Amino acid sequence: MPRKQTGSPRLRGGRWFARVPLGNQRLSVALATCKPADKTKARERAALLCDLGARLAAAGHGDLVSQLLERAGAADGKALADVVAAVDKLHSGEAVGPLPQLVTVRHFGEQWTDGTLHRRWPDHVKDKKSADDDRERLRRYVYPVVGEVALTDFTLKHADAVMAALPDTLNPSTRRHCAQVMSRLLKLATYPARIIERSPLPTGFLPRMAQRKALAFLYPSEDAALLRCAAVPLARRLFYGFADREGCRRSEQASLTWKQLDLDVGIVRLDENKTDDPRVWALRPDVVRALKVWREMCFSPSDDALVFVDEEGAAVATSERTHAVTTFRDDLRRAGVSRSELFERSSSRQPIRLHDLRATFVTISLATGNTETFVADRTGHKSSVMINRYRRAARHAAEVGLGSLGPLDELIPELAAHRSDEPPPTGGQRGADDLVPEMVPSSDHFIPLSAASLQIVQSSQVVAEAGLEPARPYGQRILNPPRLPFRHSAVVARASCSGAGPALRCPTGGASRLPRSRSSLASSGATVPDASRRVERARREAGGSDAARVRRSRRGGGRPGRGRARRRAGRAARLRRAPPR
Repeated sequence: MPRKQTGSPRLRGGRWFARVPLGNQRLSVALATCKPADKTKARERAALLCDLGARLAAAGHGDLVSQLLERAGAADGKALADVVAAVDKLHSGEAVGPLPQLVTVRHFGEQWTDGTLHRRWPDHVKDKKSADDDRERLRRYVYPVVGEVALTDFTLKHADAVMAALPDTLNPSTRRHCAQVMSRLLKLATYPARIIERSPLPTGFLPRMAQRKALAFLYPSEDAALLRCAAVPLARRLFYGFADREGCRRSEQASLTWKQLDLDVGIVRLDENKTDDPRVWALRPDVVRALKVWREMCFSPSDDALVFVDEEGAAVATSERTHAVTTFRDDLRRAGVSRSELFERSSSRQPIRLHDLRATFVTISLATGNTETFVADRTGHKSSVMINRYRRAARHAAEVGLGSLGPLDELIPELAAHRSDEPPPTGGQRGADDLVPEMVPSSDHFIPLSAASLQIVQSSQVVAEAGLEPARPYGQRILNPPRLPFRHSAVVARASCSGAGPALRCPTGGASRLPRSRSSLASSGATVPDASRRVERARREAGGSDAARVRRSRRGGGRPGRGRARRRAGRAARLRRAPPR
């Protein structure tokens, strides 16, 4: 019969340690409650730890041995009794997993950041995309203070101790992030884990938002200088140029593969991103040309390969922890960009970051007249709050006339030298044939139209006044002037125009609807196309204009005075039914 293991306590550095045998290994457990002179207690505690470890291993809970023995070595009194009771339940089969009173802050936090909680409760715990950041905050600031505290014993005092232990030099936003991590961890412990009944952190525990610092962005001239600088590696220059022209997040761009790009059509597809909102948008034509040349220079890699790689095929360093932000600032200095506000660090301003290339896209886009929807389609913003933060800088850029960013394939010399002569794809952008130029003041006021727009006008037989839908459709379309692909003031579709192709002619008065007869068309000096004849004939068959039919229907079917008589009769009936005063 094998001899029962009793452990062997040893005194090292004024502290007792128990060596607990576990199969072919020995686990060293600190006996924090045993004083150096109390050898008898150390022997008893070492024997208890050996017994607990053997029972856990026999029950198939070897993964819990280290955690429970460390708690048993550091506990005394009721806390030690709880550990022994938990081991009894595990050994007897009454409990099949770690009991709530045994789950510590460190154990639960690690399950959160490594995805265990997400796999167990996928409907309530999302897969963390910022797991690395939260893991680092927990490791540096939370675990050293309350890592071994059981969640059931966690109180507001423990949270205050964590916040008090934060370095005074820590950024206010980082202090708030640490408080947010603790708050979220305790909410998960409340539900779905159901380890505690409620979070001990009250409303208002999170520190207030710090004062927002000034946003930095690159001027178009500075962007051009950076892209032309041969001292900066080509892969990094292409990364910078794509970021401030398309506006996607750093993580999205770093993981972009060739299969997410359709360079024949000119679009990019991001199905997985920070907000879990798949989006597709049209790339700039110059970006499409640059990426085509870049793929040829990379010897046409596979569709699963990353887009932004260096000469050795390694991914371009885009993480803040790989000193990419420092590299970016050094690249700006190499390119001769020396604007002081880009490198200033103060209470109201911070040096430029890689994320500020995204700010450059939003600012320049708004300054050059692009809509908020255009920006949100590319950046993935779900509300106007974030976009509105850039409007002041955009107004400044528009006032000083900074202009837009230059063509990517022309600013990078290596790409310009390898650029092919084949025409670029439209990529969903409006081509020259589809554009409706602004109306240039002239004697005739012509607005050039595309063939598609002219076909829409000629195929429609009735166009109602602005704000009034036709009472009955004639033909296959019902169009209102606000829905037409040209200005409301356009009145006549002309089949030809000298040097400009099909066009609309606008009279000096700027009418907002089609004339009602051929005579009014002739009086305006315009040529009446066949479509106008069909419109006029349809109106005669219908008995007048749409507005006239509406007026007659409101009067009571075309009989004058009938509507007035009915209103009088209704008022008299209401007076008869009214109770006497």
